[in-house]
Amino acid sequence: MKKKQIVLSLGTILGGIALFHTSADAASTSVQVKTGDTLWSIATKYQTSVQNLKTQNNLKSDVIHVGQTLVISSSASPAKPVDTAKPTPATPNTASTYTVQSGDTLYKIAAKFKMSVSDLKRLNSLSSNIIYVNQKLKVSRQATPSNPKPEVTKPQTPTVSTNGTYKVQQGDTLSKIAAQFKMSVSALKTANNLKSDIIYVNQVLKVTTSGAAPSTPNAGTPPTTTPTNGQLNISKMITDAKKYMGVPYKWGGTTPSGFDCSGFIYYVMKQQVSMPRYTTMGFWNASKSVSQPQPGDLVFFTTYAPGPSHLGIYLGNRQFIHAGSSTGVTISSLDNSYWSKRYLGAKRFSK
Repeated sequence: MKKKQIVLSLGTILGGIALFHTSADAASTSVQVKTGDTLWSIATKYQTSVQNLKTQNNLKSDVIHVGQTLVISSSASPAKPVDTAKPTPATPNTASTYTVQSGDTLYKIAAKFKMSVSDLKRLNSLSSNIIYVNQKLKVSRQATPSNPKPEVTKPQTPTVSTNGTYKVQQGDTLSKIAAQFKMSVSALKTANNLKSDIIYVNQVLKVTTSGAAPSTPNAGTPPTTTPTNGQLNISKMITDAKKYMGVPYKWGGTTPSGFDCSGFIYYVMKQQVSMPRYTTMGFWNASKSVSQPQPGDLVFFTTYAPGPSHLGIYLGNRQFIHAGSSTGVTISSLDNSYWSKRYLGAKRFSK
């Protein structure tokens, strides 16, 4: 009888130990960082947040390296892959919710439902711009996905004020304005003390006061908006930048498959001008400080290293577009608690 009790006790103890180890193993899982991984992509894959991932692994920054092992809580599980064999257009359901599809971003969803990103985040109590496939989001009850029609603009004859000034319109370049007012680009730059060929919408420029009337573009031939070498069309630059919303972050990346912060700015600008591949410090040194940023100016921040180590393109209304290490290409606010503490100032790029 005593032998049976001893055997039974030993079986109970061993079973308890096995159960303890099984529970401990289930408490967390480990993932090895692969080429191309970011905290954002891993957090999205395992349906957790970047902040939770950093807290669990005692990370002080968003920098990770290939081969590094990260611990992920048991509540996180890899997101199910999306079947892309037969893509079907996403349709919002009647309960005023929307299911996130592969390739969606908050900016894209907000535009589709005629909402602002801030309203969409507020409605869903989101504290960041991170969303994941199959996530349910509340959307405006009255709104329906918009199918924007291409905007057709008629060529306008530039108007000059009585004091010999001209207000820059969307699509203008220095060469275009100079041709319309029968001036040379160098004369136009000299008259306005311009050190570079960059201009922005609503900027007021001095033009010829010799009485020469601005030329009217031929009705049969639309005026060209292609900038010559060294010029940046700010409206086009901002439009181009917004095309890449949601592109993931990639250290050293300079293509739409992945950008880092300076690689994103370089790629957008090189669509118009020939330029070297600047780093953040390179853009800082090649730009001139401005007291108040205008759309198209560069805004700089200090992040993982002293001095300028991150930058974006200013959009106006204290918003800027940039490639964040945990968000990919996104739009952020200068008033955001993270960025406001790290803001170094604005500069105007002059090639």
